[in-house]
Amino acid sequence: MIKELKVNLYRLLRSKSPYVILGILIFGSILSAFVIKFCVDDPFGLLSKFKVDIVDAATTEAEKDSYESLAISLDDLANTNCLSGVVGMNFCAELVFFLWSIVFALFVSGEFKSKFHVNHYSLNPNPAMIVFLEWLTLCIVLVVLEILCYLVSLGLSVALCSSFIFTDGLLMLQNGAFMLGVMITFASLAFMVAYLRKASPLAIVLSALWCFGVFDLIFALVQFWIPWSSNFDLKAFSTKIALNKMTTMNYVSGTATILLLAGIFLGVTLYVASKRDPY
Repeated sequence: MIKELKVNLYRLLRSKSPYVILGILIFGSILSAFVIKFCVDDPFGLLSKFKVDIVDAATTEAEKDSYESLAISLDDLANTNCLSGVVGMNFCAELVFFLWSIVFALFVSGEFKSKFHVNHYSLNPNPAMIVFLEWLTLCIVLVVLEILCYLVSLGLSVALCSSFIFTDGLLMLQNGAFMLGVMITFASLAFMVAYLRKASPLAIVLSALWCFGVFDLIFALVQFWIPWSSNFDLKAFSTKIALNKMTTMNYVSGTATILLLAGIFLGVTLYVASKRDPY
């Protein structure tokens, strides 16, 4: 098993996509630190002026309520100078979900293009285990690199902000683990589709539709008829974590959703791997 993980890691490191994605993630981590500095310290007073202006601009009661909600959201962003706040800034981005989906899809696609799996499967009587270890390798890389990006953003945030709160370590671990699960779920869909299609284009397209909210239109219709279904919306959870508005029910239902969806995506992939002729 360890040997198989090392082989997968070596193959992944030989490709270019992880380095490009890592560069984008590191850049995003650095940028998020400056965003935290801007939202927390408001060095130019622009944020405070904007909150006053949007409330004063309201002409109707509906607009006033809407603008006040926006002002409250901006106040929430002003409280991101903490361990969990950095998690919200770094882990709760749609682009991050999509980038990891690309990594998973390209890895699977590269395997089929290189014909590596043909010889590999012929030497191993359990192709499902091979596929599982490939998925596990990618998940380990995802977790390690996301932690690295978090540490970069955390270090810069501590250095830039006039004050920083370190007392919410448990909440940081809770939110961080939850969001890593969300990332793995999104990426597992790309992994499954890429494996079923033996190529990455469809997997990347479907991941883009899900990550960037196109599928949310369908989910919104479901919520109209079944309001409690919002407790299983992964995208909504990422927003709540970014604004520090998660409840115990959200954590429970979100964890169940992650386990269910990731289990389905991985289970389908492993089933196909066990039945598919590698040739």
